[in-house]
Amino acid sequence: MTSTLSGLPRHVLPALQELWSDLPWHRAREAHGAFHHVLLLPPVAALRIRTGTAHVSAIDREHSVAAALSAARLRVPRPIREPVHATGWSAMAVEFVPGAGREARTWEEDRSGLLAMLESLADAGRSHPELEESLPAARAWCGGEEWPDLVDELTGPDATVRAAARRRVDAVLEVEATAERSPIHGDLGWHNILEEPTRGPMLIDVDHAAWADPAMDIAPLLAVYGRRAMSADIPDRTLDRAAAHRRVLSLQVAVAAELRGDVRLRDHALQNFARRIRSRDPQW
Repeated sequence: MTSTLSGLPRHVLPALQELWSDLPWHRAREAHGAFHHVLLLPPVAALRIRTGTAHVSAIDREHSVAAALSAARLRVPRPIREPVHATGWSAMAVEFVPGAGREARTWEEDRSGLLAMLESLADAGRSHPELEESLPAARAWCGGEEWPDLVDELTGPDATVRAAARRRVDAVLEVEATAERSPIHGDLGWHNILEEPTRGPMLIDVDHAAWADPAMDIAPLLAVYGRRAMSADIPDRTLDRAAAHRRVLSLQVAVAAELRGDVRLRDHALQNFARRIRSRDPQW
């Protein structure tokens, strides 16, 4: 996912150093995601910092999700501090996970690891039914139940784009309405998988996680591996739903960016959606 964030605001670091003075600040290095900043403090902690609109509710939700998934024994970094909130920013801390991500290979090379990860999420839903209550519903990170209306507002200036967006949003809501739900990561891909040498793969960045249609986790994989390669392992009905979810991924990003006041990322996502539908490529 594209990021338009600049560096962490200067006043945040001294405040965090005072609040969590026991952490190894001499080893801190900065990174960021699409909607958040990250401070890595090996070997103890990874800090996630939100600024801008709704930073308090975002961090509280992300902390709650990480706690619920780790309590269900899923391989995600567990929270090690309660969230903190200040004027203009909020932060949470999870355990530091060593290891590195990698580029996707072929489906044949990657399938066993990804299928095991998908199955572990499904297993967690079966063995920990409380996750249905402790995880948010689909798209909590981009408006939740208001997402369809927000898409309609954002695409309003262009009648063609608005009509195309409505059709694709309606299609997603229809196919997921009857899908059996389970825990999902929500942004599954090798950019969010760390291969830790002694403990195996670890899922990071669980801010999009939800109790939702598992085909949502297949959607980003379709873009990487293609339907033909995956069809031997994933049922056609699931792939059909995943294709519908994939068509609206950029609309999810656009709404999330709008809610956080990131005009550049919002416009980038909307332009991507418009370009794809005008390409007349049947996959979109």
